[in-house]
Amino acid sequence: MRKTVKNLPNACKEFEEDLVLHYYNEGSAAELKRVEEHIALCAPCRKFSDDLRRLLPQATQTEELPQSFWDNYRREVMHKIAEREERRSWWRDLFAPMQSWTVPAFAGAMVLALGITFTLDKVAWNRGGEPQPLPIPQEILSDPNSVEFFKSMDLVEALSKLEEIEGSKSEQKAPAGAHSI
Repeated sequence: MRKTVKNLPNACKEFEEDLVLHYYNEGSAAELKRVEEHIALCAPCRKFSDDLRRLLPQATQTEELPQSFWDNYRREVMHKIAEREERRSWWRDLFAPMQSWTVPAFAGAMVLALGITFTLDKVAWNRGGEPQPLPIPQEILSDPNSVEFFKSMDLVEALSKLEEIEGSKSEQKAPAGAHSI
């Protein structure tokens, strides 16, 4: 049976880690000498170092457990594993026949749905992309000359756009020193 450990006395905060390293004889010779000199002068650190020497070997000792403990432990673990398998297996068994084909079927359905969506969206977008002519007011429709006037205005507007395009092309072709008349 293990002994109960009393609280260790407080060592100087800046030496706590050094005291543990000193116990394991780790560090340079100068560091170990510095800690030994401090232990000689500081009672709390000396007590802490003595407690380390007394308690650390006890902490590494293992208590040998009887074989009956390990037999019971193994039996309990196996029982818990079996219970867990029983609890979660009923729903896995329900879906087990579908597992081989559900993923490919779901993926195929998603590809089909995306293809239909993009196709229908493209058709609707092409229809919506064409500019719709504005409706002609009834007052203009009653006079056939007015309709012809508006159609000729569209032609004039188109001609002015063509002239602008032709003008920009001729400016690009003209040499740097030449002026157009």
